[in-house]
Amino acid sequence: MTTEIITLLILGGIGGLLAGMLGIGGGIIYVLLFSHYLPLTGIPSHLIVPAIVANSMFAIFFAGISGSYKHYKNKNFHPKQFLIIGSAAAIASIFFSQLIINGNWYTKEKFTYFFILLLLFIAFRILKNKKADQVLLNEKSSTKGFILTGLFSGTIAAFSGVGGGVLIVPILTDIMKIPIKKATAISLGVISIMAFFSSAYAMLFSKVSIQITAPHFGLIVYSLALPVAAGSLLISPFGVQLAAKLSPSKLRLLFAGFLLLVIAKMIIEII
Repeated sequence: MTTEIITLLILGGIGGLLAGMLGIGGGIIYVLLFSHYLPLTGIPSHLIVPAIVANSMFAIFFAGISGSYKHYKNKNFHPKQFLIIGSAAAIASIFFSQLIINGNWYTKEKFTYFFILLLLFIAFRILKNKKADQVLLNEKSSTKGFILTGLFSGTIAAFSGVGGGVLIVPILTDIMKIPIKKATAISLGVISIMAFFSSAYAMLFSKVSIQITAPHFGLIVYSLALPVAAGSLLISPFGVQLAAKLSPSKLRLLFAGFLLLVIAKMIIEII
């Protein structure tokens, strides 16, 4: 048990590091982690996918809030933008999470395929826009654009458990022409809001208690989620510091390489 807790802390920290560096919330790590551990806890098969998403969002909240605080101290804090996007994202995330929880149509197999396609898209965008940070000068963006960004990212978060940051940053930089450092800070703020409400919903309003035998609070299996959240909370600020030292092009290449490794691992598992 001690070894498992240490492993969860370390993996949570890795997710937090990615969250701080790239504003993505660390959900890519958390989804893989919970996909491995949650089936071992006795959760019924029809609740595996919503449980993966819920526990991932729980850990994402701590990574997001910790990284956002670091951005606040660095004076890279943009509450107006992330409150608008975050509110829309939270609404979309909760709505689609409820549809998934109350039905058996979104299976683990469909979840895996969707997750692989999402990662391929993200890797493609990262590799395609290696020099995007050199041309992002226009910071004027509409409220309507922020709301649409939130609704879209919240929907993707509900179906993938990655927090939506993997789409928020590309949308803000490529479409709304916001500089990468500002986009990363906004994304972490959005993730914090969305993950908070999604986690609260999964804990308080998901009527699944009698179907889960593992120690839990709603859909949150706290024996797994708390160590992961602790690791992300501690390490996320170091990701923010590291991002300030590395060039955007290096960060993109490192992250794209990591995504490709994750994709390869998931494909091997389903073959």
